[in-house]
Amino acid sequence: MKLKIVNSAVSILKYYLHNFPIWELFINFDKRINLRIISKKTLRDFWEKHSDSKQQLLSWYQESSKSNWETPNDIKKEYPSASVLLKNRIVFNIKGNTYRLIVKINYEHKIIWIRFIGTHSEYNKIDANKI
Repeated sequence: MKLKIVNSAVSILKYYLHNFPIWELFINFDKRINLRIISKKTLRDFWEKHSDSKQQLLSWYQESSKSNWETPNDIKKEYPSASVLLKNRIVFNIKGNTYRLIVKINYEHKIIWIRFIGTHSEYNKIDANKI
């Protein structure tokens, strides 16, 4: 079987739905399972353009992937400056608010989707609740 190349969270989900039984995808018997982040490549692409963000993005990635957040309040305990938005979106300030990272979290299935990473001025041009 050839490996399929996937370019987005949607195509990853379609791939898994097509190739694995549904119960292997979403059943989470162990509440201690850490969060899965989709995708690190988005962060890597950003820090290659903005090298001053690399260390903080790597730290955020490592801390977040080891976390077991179940509610937005859990995130606020670790990241007091994070902003909680509608529809399970969270905005993280990166490098002293120079950059903004928006993620969408599915707490039940332990998945974080990176929705946006950009400068503060780029962030001001988008609707963070809809991205």
